[in-house]
Amino acid sequence: MSDESAMRLPRSSGETMVELAQLSRAMELRLGAGEPEAAAALARVVLMRLPRHLATYERLIRAAWALKRWQEGEDWARRLLQADPGNAVAWRSLAYAVEQKGLLAPARGMWRRAFQCSPYDPEIRSGLLRTHLGANDRLQLDSAALGSIYLHAGRWGHAANVYRRLVKAEPKRLDFQVNWMAALWQQGVRQEAYQIARHLTSRSPHTLLAWVVLAALGDADDRALARNPIQSMDPDGEFVQAWLHIPWERPATPLRVTLAEAALLAGVDTQDVA
Repeated sequence: MSDESAMRLPRSSGETMVELAQLSRAMELRLGAGEPEAAAALARVVLMRLPRHLATYERLIRAAWALKRWQEGEDWARRLLQADPGNAVAWRSLAYAVEQKGLLAPARGMWRRAFQCSPYDPEIRSGLLRTHLGANDRLQLDSAALGSIYLHAGRWGHAANVYRRLVKAEPKRLDFQVNWMAALWQQGVRQEAYQIARHLTSRSPHTLLAWVVLAALGDADDRALARNPIQSMDPDGEFVQAWLHIPWERPATPLRVTLAEAALLAGVDTQDVA
């Protein structure tokens, strides 16, 4: 169904249509304005229609962090990590929630994972310092942290080389496999990236980026298989574009909402946020 036909669907007088991107921008503005409860209210509107929308999961984690609702943040973090196993926001939230329970040994490992995903995040660095008492090398960049820096700087060849070695050393680390695949895809190493995507969609079917790569590099059957997972997790491509900082064009996603839900957008200029 095209976006235009979706917008023409009959609706009751108590409903209207808004684009997913409008709701996403409004959530960002609410979070930026220090209004996490308002952002969470908008998130609930999205999840009623798209219960697996990953960008909304990440915003709910940030809202829970601002509200100091550590258990809530942990719950959303665990969901998000099933689809994006190298998500720094999720690892940070999970690490802090576990630390608050007094479970320092597992928290230490989670802070390390967060550091490997985003080594320059000040809150992650603080968490690592707090839980690595007396460790002289606690903030040294390891290969995984270096690979993350390369990946998010778009240095695809360097990232692919790092993650190739990491996957060989730790083949069970799903985030290493996903990052290696992403780097190969952007580097233009199509066949190898495709094979990893096939493997991941078979073994870890909740992993969003594997479906994206399968759809980008595969045949018509692959694209048909990938359609529903992508549509449920990232229909307008926002999450993938933010994650890799690449242009990945997707159609706008209209959502039918009640007038009361649409009123949550009142006073928010959703054109202010890209």
